[in-house]
Amino acid sequence: MLSENLIHKIDRLRARALLAGGAGVAATLAGGALWALTDDDAGIEKVFQPFLVAYIITVGLSVGCLAGVMLHHLCGGAWSFMIQRILEAASRTLPYVLGLGVLVVLGGAWFGNLYPWTSEEFRQTHHIVEKKEAFLNLGTFTIAFFIYYAIWMSLMFLYNGWSKRVDETGDPATIARMRQLAAPGLMVYVLSLTFAAVHWVMSLEPEWFSTIFGAWLIAGYNITIVAFATIVLSYLAGEAPISGKITTRHFHHLGTFMCGFVIFWSYVSFCQFLLIWNANIPEEIAWYLNRQGSLTFLTIILMIFNWFVPMMLLLMRNNKTNPVKLRRIAFYLLAVRLIDVYWNIVPSFPGNHRQLNWFTVVLVVAAAVGVIGLWVWLFLGELKKRPLLAVQDPRHHLFFLKDEAHSHA
Repeated sequence: MLSENLIHKIDRLRARALLAGGAGVAATLAGGALWALTDDDAGIEKVFQPFLVAYIITVGLSVGCLAGVMLHHLCGGAWSFMIQRILEAASRTLPYVLGLGVLVVLGGAWFGNLYPWTSEEFRQTHHIVEKKEAFLNLGTFTIAFFIYYAIWMSLMFLYNGWSKRVDETGDPATIARMRQLAAPGLMVYVLSLTFAAVHWVMSLEPEWFSTIFGAWLIAGYNITIVAFATIVLSYLAGEAPISGKITTRHFHHLGTFMCGFVIFWSYVSFCQFLLIWNANIPEEIAWYLNRQGSLTFLTIILMIFNWFVPMMLLLMRNNKTNPVKLRRIAFYLLAVRLIDVYWNIVPSFPGNHRQLNWFTVVLVVAAAVGVIGLWVWLFLGELKKRPLLAVQDPRHHLFFLKDEAHSHA
């Protein structure tokens, strides 16, 4: 179990996260309500919009880490055993994300005018949207929402329950079940998250469509979970039992994954643009036109600071084997991820086409601090409930023996 000193550190961090979370949520609610009341062209949707950005990021932290758990059991390796409990603790925050989704996504769709296709007048004047009514209607939207979470919650409870059983019994049959479910579980994760991306984000501009949009969201989540796990692991590296097992090679592996996912995100983002630019179809290019004007510099920032700079930094071995340097790069990537999500969501909102609304920026940052702060508070509470490394998993000792042998060689 965790030492008293570590529990005390975690409790202090939880208090700070709760304070930041409460302040961020309060500031967002106050700012959004003030905007809705003082601007004749604004409505209650101004309260929901910044929370949608924060929600999409938070989904990646919980559901993305669940995918990381399945990847660990599918592939194995000493590096993934080091972050297994971090990923499991993050996945157990899914009930919070579900509640947040009910308030933000369903609340915004049913009561907050968050999605334009919920308006009968909009559907009648946009014939393309009218043809998508079988998919874009409140009934299908709500049912699909709960189907997504039923899938993710089922996988979360199965893997966390099995992991606890292995800690208690070391049962090889349970380990085999975790590995057998991993591949189909990852396939279901990709499919469900692709449909969720269409419903929750792409339908903000319902006339637009992209077959690669789900891949963009998943690519971003890959960066998020590896960066997040790296940050937490770097802070836990001095604590037993991790301190007796961890080496620079584990951080090197995580840095390599981070670099690969940055390149994958860049590839997916550029491919989407290239295909739409080449086809030059009015229904498709409108999405990119909404991100021109004063938003063009954000596009340049993403190209430079979400692709070129982190890729070059992560190609350097010294940056990947130094935990402090790698942690700084991971923090940097999470910050740029907020810009990426902002760029993909906010210009879809009325009043934000082709322009950078600084009041919207402030609200989005406040919402991100609030929602993620509360998420971190819950995550840290889950993290301290179980040992930091698997207790009776026989693969744990096997992989670390191999790792030590490789290091000596």
